Amino acid sequence: MNHQQPRQATKMSASPPPVSGEGHMASRQRKLESMIRDPRSPVNVESLLDGLKSLVLDLDYPALRKNKNIDNFLNRYEKIVQKMRDLQMKVEDYDVVKVIGRGAFGEVQLVRHKTTQKAYAMKLLSKFEMLKRSDSAFFWEERDIMAFANSPWVVQLFSAFQDDRYLYMVMEYMPGGDLVNLMSNYDVPEKWAKFYTAEVVLALDAIHSMGLIHRDVKPDNMLLDKYGHLKLADFGTCMKMDDTGMVRCDTAVGTPDYISPEVLKSQGGDGYYGRECDWWSVGVFLFEMLVGDTPFYADSLVGTYSKIMDHKNSLHFPEDVEISRQAKDLICAFLTDRDVRLGRSGVEEIKSHLFFKNDQWDWNNIRDTAAPVVPELSSDIDSSNFDDIEDDKGEGETFPVPKAFVGNQLSFIGFTYFRENLYLIQFQEKINKLEDQLRNEIQTKDDLEQKYRKHLESSFRQLEREKALLQHKNAEYQRKAEHEADRKRNLENDVNSLKDQLEDMKKRNQNSQISNEKITQLQRQLDEANALLRTESDTAARLRKNQTESTKQIQQLEANNRDLQDKNCALENTKLRLEKEFLNLQSALESERRDRTHGSEIIHDLQGRVLNLEEEVKNGKITLAKMEAEKRQLQDKLTDLEKEKSNMEIDMTYKLKVMQQNLEQEEVEHKATKARLADKNKIYKSIEEAKSEAMKEMEKKLSEERTTKQKVENCLLEVEKRCSMLDCDLKQSQQKINELLKQKDKLSEDVENLTLKIEQETQKRCLIQNDFKMQTQQLNALKMSEKQLKQESNHLIEIKLSLEKQNNELRKERQDADGQMKEIQDQLEAEQYFSTLYKTQVRELKEECEEKAKLCKEIQQKIQELQEERDSLAAQLEITLTKADSEQLARSIAEEQYSDLEKEKIMKELEIKEMMARHKQELGEKDATIGSLEEANRTLTSDVANLANEKEELNNKLKEIQERLAHLNEEENDLGLLRTQFEKQLAYERTMKTQAVNKLAEVMNRKNPIQRGADTDVRRKEKENRKLHMELKTEREKLTQMMIKYQKEINEMQAQIAEESQIRIELQMALDSKDSDIEQLRCQLQTIHIGLDNSSICGPGEVETDDGFPGKICPSLFWKKRRHTTINDSIWGSYNWECRHPSGKFQLEVQIKLVHLIVALYFSNCHTSCNISLSPKAQSLSCNFIMKIFSIQSFKSQIMSKFRPRLW
Repeated sequence: MNHQQPRQATKMSASPPPVSGEGHMASRQRKLESMIRDPRSPVNVESLLDGLKSLVLDLDYPALRKNKNIDNFLNRYEKIVQKMRDLQMKVEDYDVVKVIGRGAFGEVQLVRHKTTQKAYAMKLLSKFEMLKRSDSAFFWEERDIMAFANSPWVVQLFSAFQDDRYLYMVMEYMPGGDLVNLMSNYDVPEKWAKFYTAEVVLALDAIHSMGLIHRDVKPDNMLLDKYGHLKLADFGTCMKMDDTGMVRCDTAVGTPDYISPEVLKSQGGDGYYGRECDWWSVGVFLFEMLVGDTPFYADSLVGTYSKIMDHKNSLHFPEDVEISRQAKDLICAFLTDRDVRLGRSGVEEIKSHLFFKNDQWDWNNIRDTAAPVVPELSSDIDSSNFDDIEDDKGEGETFPVPKAFVGNQLSFIGFTYFRENLYLIQFQEKINKLEDQLRNEIQTKDDLEQKYRKHLESSFRQLEREKALLQHKNAEYQRKAEHEADRKRNLENDVNSLKDQLEDMKKRNQNSQISNEKITQLQRQLDEANALLRTESDTAARLRKNQTESTKQIQQLEANNRDLQDKNCALENTKLRLEKEFLNLQSALESERRDRTHGSEIIHDLQGRVLNLEEEVKNGKITLAKMEAEKRQLQDKLTDLEKEKSNMEIDMTYKLKVMQQNLEQEEVEHKATKARLADKNKIYKSIEEAKSEAMKEMEKKLSEERTTKQKVENCLLEVEKRCSMLDCDLKQSQQKINELLKQKDKLSEDVENLTLKIEQETQKRCLIQNDFKMQTQQLNALKMSEKQLKQESNHLIEIKLSLEKQNNELRKERQDADGQMKEIQDQLEAEQYFSTLYKTQVRELKEECEEKAKLCKEIQQKIQELQEERDSLAAQLEITLTKADSEQLARSIAEEQYSDLEKEKIMKELEIKEMMARHKQELGEKDATIGSLEEANRTLTSDVANLANEKEELNNKLKEIQERLAHLNEEENDLGLLRTQFEKQLAYERTMKTQAVNKLAEVMNRKNPIQRGADTDVRRKEKENRKLHMELKTEREKLTQMMIKYQKEINEMQAQIAEESQIRIELQMALDSKDSDIEQLRCQLQTIHIGLDNSSICGPGEVETDDGFPGKICPSLFWKKRRHTTINDSIWGSYNWECRHPSGKFQLEVQIKLVHLIVALYFSNCHTSCNISLSPKAQSLSCNFIMKIFSIQSFKSQIMSKFRPRLW
């Protein structure tokens, strides 16, 4: 197609055809193709494919397949879409290395591509969770900004794809972590704060130049790359500005500590603000880096917001922190009203602030300089700068099976993006531009050809016209000449010929004078040419001398340069060797320092563990003593109850035997009396009535006894349960005590070993100090040698500069020689041109001479003819003289005619003489010029031959000079390469030096994990200690109240037991009285035999059971979040869901804090602000739970490491 385009262009330029319907259709198709290929277009290829996939996914349900049209559509496209999904990018193309972040909508994973083996950060967003929220369209802004920003200050998006459950964004991996991690690990000096603030300003300027406002600038959204430079992330809160640079929003979006007053005012109203809200956040960020805390921090959100709104009075700088005047001025300029805030009229006024003045970087090269902290990475997947996050094993919620068309996937059509397509489109655009340039050039070429063709045709026509005019003039001149020649033949005389000869002689003399003048002129020209040749030969000789001198100088300079290079190489080798030794010493020092710090950390941790274990042993002993006392009490109660039970059983068995004997006797007597009392019905009826009454009374008593018996049995079961629980608790506590003793022994051994190690470390420390002193001496020596090397390098640089100056002078001389050679060549070309002109002039003059000779011959022939006519006329005159006498009249007439003819003849002769004189003069001039030109030609040919020889010699010399210059250029290029190498080495050394200085500053500013002696940390710890002391006081008061309550309950239970014992005695007495009644009614107790065998007589008692767990966790535990949290309406409404839902990001924190809470309650060392009251059964359950937890060693270590106030 491309090779046919020029022809088409020429045809169109020659004769443009009219626009047809086919051309219009082709242009429409081209526009459609450009829309499909444009990645920013909403109807690009990926969007169309997403639309087809979304339709298939939303329609592929049994309830919707009942529709015939939907079923036909799915049958047609289902397999194609599945094949398309297999061919497109998917999650299976990546290997998950680690989870580095988790949020409400999904998580961020560190992944590695299976084919390219490149590391990326992949963000997963749950479609189901996003559709549940009202502001779920934030991911579009984030995708578009990262995809099309093309800025070094924005995290790049490499690809975006989706499946039926998640959206995936494959982004640039930032191994340096965020600035929150950096501020937690280092004490940030003002120099670092200046650097990072400048990079944040440039990053926000890039976002603002795209027409967007970030609205959530905070350290969590500032990531560091592998070189330590900053990039912005998390663009979900970005908003597009209007033409005036403002946005309109009625919700407060941002993070509480970093939000600006104008954004806060927009909550529930008509918010109208601009890019100045981001500069407020930059001021808060700078304050936090320098002070260690945000300027408007409070215990509650309401307090924070009130401080922000009253920022004029609430902004205070701590006196114990050193902050420069420029930094305070910049913070105050940022944290002020929006009308006068710095940066409102442009970023240039921020850049011109005095705070940013320094000697190390400027606004143009800040990204090329070394960062204050360069992360130490072991590999491309090093994630040491990110917190460890446990894998979420629970499956997330998915879309339910719909009964009608819902369109869950339609909101995500067009999300797919690939950066490779953008590169292809850019290449295609370049190709199209080049094709357009080709077409334009071909068209201009055709236009120029047509113009020149027309111009040549017009000039050719004009020449033809001039030729015709000249031919016409030539014919006229020839006709006139023939006419004049005829007249001249009749008008010449012998006298006039003599006069003509005299005049010819005079004219020859004049011509000879003119030729002499021309010869003198040509001689002058020859003299001038010879002078020029002499000067040129002199200049050539001088150039040769200069060339020889320059070659000698170049050879000397080369020798000097080689010597200097050898010296420089030797010095560089020594410098490299010394640097290697220095680096080895530094690495050894750093390793020793690390070992020392690691050992001290281990000792500190072990000491903390020993103290914690001792406290646990003490608490365990106290609880064991309490439990043993309770067990003894319960055992005493059990023995008393068992004794009572055994006595009651003995009494009951004896009484039953007595009653059985009495019953047998009564049965015998009853059989005897039956026969006797058969006829005594009345007496029997009365007896039966009495018997029924007695039976009712006995049944009542038996039912009461059964209830009392059940109560007693329930009490016994509860006591047995308590005993078994106490036995289990005893066993577990004994096991725990044994384990604690074993651990104590182990820890004591570890402590002994550590003491030995500490002694060894102290010895090593002394040795290291001695080595360090030696190394400092060596360092000083190295510094001295480095200074000497610097001086030598400066000397070498000066020599190099002088050599460069000499080289530049030689170049100038070479340029002058080249110019002179060019002038000589131009003169030679001019002389050759003049020689050719002279030759052509000689040829033309020869031709003119030949033509004049021909004319002379013709004139001589005419003169001869006229002389013949004169002779004939003279003869006729003689004849006429003889006849003069007779013919006087005729004579007079003839004389008159003769006089007239004589006059005409004289006139004609004069004209002929003039013409002959002119002709002779021209012939003489031409002959003279021909002779002079021939002589000049001879001299010039000889000069040309000499000049050609000299030219050949000069060309040979030029070739030699050019070869030498090429050699010099090669050497110069080698020197340039060496110079670039030296410059690179110098730049590398400077960067290494700055990195070493930054590393030293980093080590100096790194927070010690054992002694966090910074004032900011002390203040934070003091605040936390105050809070914890208050919480301890409240918890102790609550525990005392609980103890009093439980003591009251115990006293009440003891009183109830005493009352029950009295009731039991009374019942025993009632039973004794009833025995006498039973003896009287022996014959009526046959029906009660089974009931008496199963029943047991015991004292009634009422024991209340308490299986509840009335403890209630304070809801503030669930709502305790870190303060860097976005506070838009959707997140305010989602806290409750996140606390309760298993996939929420706070669920795991709640579970861990509940475990910590139970441990704290058990050891009476609670550090939370929860109001909790536990029943005895809940205490026993918590004890069992703690024993199970401590049986897992890993979880135990986790609890011991995390059971600190900083996590609460």
